[in-house]
Amino acid sequence: MSKRNLGARRLIGRLLGRREQRVAAPELSEAERSFRHIWRYLIATGSAVRPRNRNRPNVLVLQMGKVASLAIQQALDEGGVNAFHTHSLSQASQERLFGHLLTSEFTFRLSSHDLRYHVQNVALHMLVRWYQTHRRYHGQRLKVITLTRDPVTFYISSFIQRHAFVLPDVRTWRRARLGAAAGAELDDAQAVQDFAAELASIIATAGVDKGDGPVEIAQNRWPDHPVVVQEVKTCIRPLTWFDTEITGIFGLDALASPELRQRGWVVLENDWVEILALRFEQLSSLVPKIADFAGVSQLRLGERNVTSRKAGAWIYKSAIQAAFETPAGQAYVRSLRASAYARACGYDQPTW
Repeated sequence: MSKRNLGARRLIGRLLGRREQRVAAPELSEAERSFRHIWRYLIATGSAVRPRNRNRPNVLVLQMGKVASLAIQQALDEGGVNAFHTHSLSQASQERLFGHLLTSEFTFRLSSHDLRYHVQNVALHMLVRWYQTHRRYHGQRLKVITLTRDPVTFYISSFIQRHAFVLPDVRTWRRARLGAAAGAELDDAQAVQDFAAELASIIATAGVDKGDGPVEIAQNRWPDHPVVVQEVKTCIRPLTWFDTEITGIFGLDALASPELRQRGWVVLENDWVEILALRFEQLSSLVPKIADFAGVSQLRLGERNVTSRKAGAWIYKSAIQAAFETPAGQAYVRSLRASAYARACGYDQPTW
């Protein structure tokens, strides 16, 4: 029966005094009700690339950044699964994001992008907790895709991605180092090269296996320039990211699996989650593995958020690479690639 005819019958029934009998909806379980509430927040915060269907498999693309994650998310969506994406879900990261919202200068970006991102991350965190508690939704475990990346090239891509926000503070740091006036003209490429060389010097001096050693040196050297601490943390983030965001949340240690070093991928699982960890540098050859893991027949990776196409990419990449070719820079590179993370992923002896 058409909607128009159904509406007409209801109207006639009301005019004749008939009461419409409604069929009571089946009562939902607490697990289902909580899942649907989380789902509404995910949709409201723009987690959906396209309208979601709760009955489709759920895949979380959780990674440290600059590893083609947006392209993977889009390809999975087009393949027929619900693909969600974020860079961090740990309690520490949630607290850091919330603190940023509470203490940062009020701007449009803070009240729009940053607020939405925080709410989305909290909803994703709750989604993970739902699976941890209830194990499966419609008989399926949560699937997680994550990627490693060479920590040296990671920082170069990360800086280029964020240069519009970081560069003003780098210029201020450079003027302070030179003793120049606040408005003095600078060569941005040289400023970035000198800044990257200072980061390399700090990390090489402290070593990467000494906890907060690099951060402490950065704070002592440049107490009036928090950008130095911020970027030191970015340089060494890959070294502990898996411990915090994968092992700490899911209880599975991808870096402990020799297969990751040997062939560039590994699948780990327990009774509520399946995790596929891949080496970013081999991504193009591992697309079929992603498709098989996610349960899609075909997967085509497009290009999203490509670092090499961003404004100033070649200039800043060349500047940072020049800094890493200095003696201090080479000591920094050796230190990163000798870390436990780099050894586990095969970055101490790259062959691709």
